[in-house]
Amino acid sequence: MPDRWTLLLGGAVLFAAAFTLMPALFPQPRVPTVTRVALPAATSPAPTTPEAPVYPTTTSITPLISGRVNLNSASLEQLEALPRVGPALASRIVAGRPYRSLADLDRVKGVGPAALKALGPLVSF
Repeated sequence: MPDRWTLLLGGAVLFAAAFTLMPALFPQPRVPTVTRVALPAATSPAPTTPEAPVYPTTTSITPLISGRVNLNSASLEQLEALPRVGPALASRIVAGRPYRSLADLDRVKGVGPAALKALGPLVSF
């Protein structure tokens, strides 16, 4: 029969082994770590308004439009030279004068959002 010190030492070894194996037998739940990284500030380019094209005038050629076309004083031919404007719409634009803004032009039958977007940088009032 083993003596008392052997039993005590054996018990201590078993206790130490159980204590050492405890994390492997009963693992603790892992908590994810969160790392925050500062992102650079978003910079949006400033909206640019396209400029109306300016065409050179020569001794033999005078362009119908050059720069912005004033809707209140343009001829039918100058209005027809604008994108999305045909003879009928040019006549309606002349009939709807005077204009003070694109909102006034929007009231003309045949002028929709696409035409306003195309005409916006090309016309003045």
